[in-house]
Amino acid sequence: MSLTYSEQIHSTAIIDPDAILAPDVQVGPYAVIEGPVQIGPGCIISAHACLTGPLVMGRDNLIGHGAVLGKSPQHRGYRDEPTSLEIGDSNVIREFVTIHRGTVQGRGVTTIGDRNMLMVGAHLGHDSQVGNGCTIVNNALVAGHVRLEDDCILSGHTAVQQRVRVGRLAMLGGLGASSKDIPPFILQQGYNCVTGLNLVGMRRAGFSSESINAMRQVFRILYREGRPLSGALERIEGDFGHIDEVKEFVDFIRGSKIGINPARSQDRESFDIH
Repeated sequence: MSLTYSEQIHSTAIIDPDAILAPDVQVGPYAVIEGPVQIGPGCIISAHACLTGPLVMGRDNLIGHGAVLGKSPQHRGYRDEPTSLEIGDSNVIREFVTIHRGTVQGRGVTTIGDRNMLMVGAHLGHDSQVGNGCTIVNNALVAGHVRLEDDCILSGHTAVQQRVRVGRLAMLGGLGASSKDIPPFILQQGYNCVTGLNLVGMRRAGFSSESINAMRQVFRILYREGRPLSGALERIEGDFGHIDEVKEFVDFIRGSKIGINPARSQDRESFDIH
């Protein structure tokens, strides 16, 4: 595709001949688009942003000033293999966000779904997967191979260790960190400490009173009664397994490879799955 500068593309922007931009894409001053980058309709690339391919971006995304997307992963084993970054639709990726493409040691691709917001200075590591509607607040750090499921929230200055999964509508509170999986609907604060349920998020998502009350009981059984994990899950399934949100919660935990965190910061051992 031959590209001519227009009112939509600032004269100081540098755009690789291999890049493919929809006709209405806006590119700000001193932005750099290098390599095989595909950008869909309605996207805005702000000043000084740098996009490196292989990168595919959907429609109506806002890329903030100085954001760096698709650069090589911070991985000692990376040898310039042609891995990629894929971004969906209607995402807001604000100033100085960094997102790295995948590795051949991992999935080979870093993926971001739709309607996510990554705030100033957030970092998303190689091979990570971000679902839809997630919020990653200022300076949150997401390591490689992490999976963020729909509508989860990472508050400001949080850190998520590599290979951790964060479940749907889970929330990691400000300055918190996790080296274990965070199940759906859970509120976690501090370092590896579960503190409750994300009740505000559940209500805003339209959960029924039955589901919310069931999750309250599930939380008590799992985190407050001192049961071993296997016994707690069996009790939960027996009492509340007919409720979709409870089934999602249990399935997430059963699928964990690295375990989940306890409910009290003084507990040194997590719930180990294997």
